[in-house]
Amino acid sequence: MSTYPGPTPDRPHSDRGQGAVPGHGPAHDHGPPHAHGHGHAHDHGSILGRLLELDAEVHADMLAAATARVDEVAEGPVRRVLDIGSGVGTGTIALAHRFPEAEIVAVDISEDMLSQVRDRAQAAGVGDRVTTRRADIAAPDDDLGSADVVWASASLHETSDPDAAFGNLFAALRPGGLLAVLEMDAAPRVLPAELAGWEEQVRAAGGGTPADHPDWTEQIATAGFEAPHTDSLVTDLHAAADGPAGEYAALELQRIGARALPSLEQKDQETLRALAGDGAGSVRELGELWIRGTRTLWTTHRP
Repeated sequence: MSTYPGPTPDRPHSDRGQGAVPGHGPAHDHGPPHAHGHGHAHDHGSILGRLLELDAEVHADMLAAATARVDEVAEGPVRRVLDIGSGVGTGTIALAHRFPEAEIVAVDISEDMLSQVRDRAQAAGVGDRVTTRRADIAAPDDDLGSADVVWASASLHETSDPDAAFGNLFAALRPGGLLAVLEMDAAPRVLPAELAGWEEQVRAAGGGTPADHPDWTEQIATAGFEAPHTDSLVTDLHAAADGPAGEYAALELQRIGARALPSLEQKDQETLRALAGDGAGSVRELGELWIRGTRTLWTTHRP
């Protein structure tokens, strides 16, 4: 395998939050694709479901830290939770374990994803408390019922009308109910330090989407919520390349390659294909991977 060493990046950090929550989290240009409670126009393909599963496994600490924060700041009994843009249900299951007395409603526009949520809930032993609802959170006529907590992870940036979506989420929460929004700040980095510079070049060749790194503070205020608290979730994970992290990295590189390959020189195309493949030169042969990135968690209450 040819390598293209670059500078070792600093360990990621963020000063956006009012307090840091340790954990792991991917981010996006888009990063791992999700199917949300609205139309999703890109990254549909055979790798989607598996990439979401691996994302939850590799970043389990981040998800645990985020749901712990939600549990900490939720007011009053939590009997009903909406998971907006549930995807395959990793957040749904985490919320079901975090709130053992609550009904968890997975909301997504994809019936295929909701079917996977139901299967995963049964396998996790929480199928009796997990229900699903196919809906578009930005639609004006969807009534999701009253909830104590609304959770939206890496989904609201894809809505057709974010202002309408936040208005609907406000309407769905009871007074005192908690809104928790988790969004990716930047694309995940999945290669070790000696390949970090080359990975940056490949991602740049695929094009960036800076508009997809939202700051929801204004929309939260406009919808009528209290001023939000923000926490920064940081990925800093070293993991064996021959385990789940290796499969995750390979699928992420396949996703990047779908956009970047036409803009790369031949030797870089060959290296990217090798890293993302199963044969010689695969990312799984690198020994140890360094997966890193940041997410922001907004938490706020309905007055």
